[in-house]
Amino acid sequence: MTIKYAGLALIIGVILSFTSSILFPGHLLIDPVDRTDFREAVTVAGDAAALAHIMTFLSIVGTILTAYGAFGLFPLAKRLGGTAGNLLKFGIILSIIEWSVIVIGMGMQHFSVHLMQRATDAGAGSDDFVYFEDTALIAHAMMTAVLLSFITLFPFASTLVGIGVNALVQSMNAFKIGAYALIVCGVGGLIVYLLAMISTGDPATYLAAFNILLFIGAIGLVLTGLGMFKGAEGLAEDQS
Repeated sequence: MTIKYAGLALIIGVILSFTSSILFPGHLLIDPVDRTDFREAVTVAGDAAALAHIMTFLSIVGTILTAYGAFGLFPLAKRLGGTAGNLLKFGIILSIIEWSVIVIGMGMQHFSVHLMQRATDAGAGSDDFVYFEDTALIAHAMMTAVLLSFITLFPFASTLVGIGVNALVQSMNAFKIGAYALIVCGVGGLIVYLLAMISTGDPATYLAAFNILLFIGAIGLVLTGLGMFKGAEGLAEDQS
């Protein structure tokens, strides 16, 4: 039952994280802006502060559930053993670290939105407005720097978990396809990350590429969670 509940947590956590991200002000659906323009990003979030705080909180909850769900794979990694089992264990550890980084970043996002609320209360043009807006920009920039750690880690975590789940699931089915999706997400993420570091291209292009890959990885995690919840071959608590 432990793995079953972990699978359910993985499904709910990923869906909650994805939904809260696209509904955050300035992102995909609500007043979308160029997120590489920090001033515009914090302004839009501050204008819809209540929604921004709610979505940030839900993102934190979703991330915690996802981490718990991934931890549920640990007994399966022990049972798998060998190189694949060790890679899966390492991937789980890296995943929990990267999602911890997201929680820290979301806390900083809470603070940035709060500062924009303080700026609005101070009144446009006042000294306090300028102070709080500038501080919100600094907090947002620091949050982005922290989340860069997540972008650095997720390609390795996704690839290793994908390799491990692929070894667990022997038959070609939706759950094995989910494992391949995680591997594609990880390898693709590493390529885009390296290109972004050495290239002078448009940052928004790389951000869009990361988002697409993260969506593919999210599908892989949901399928993995579904396999755990249903007790699918290779992902069941008791494997005969």
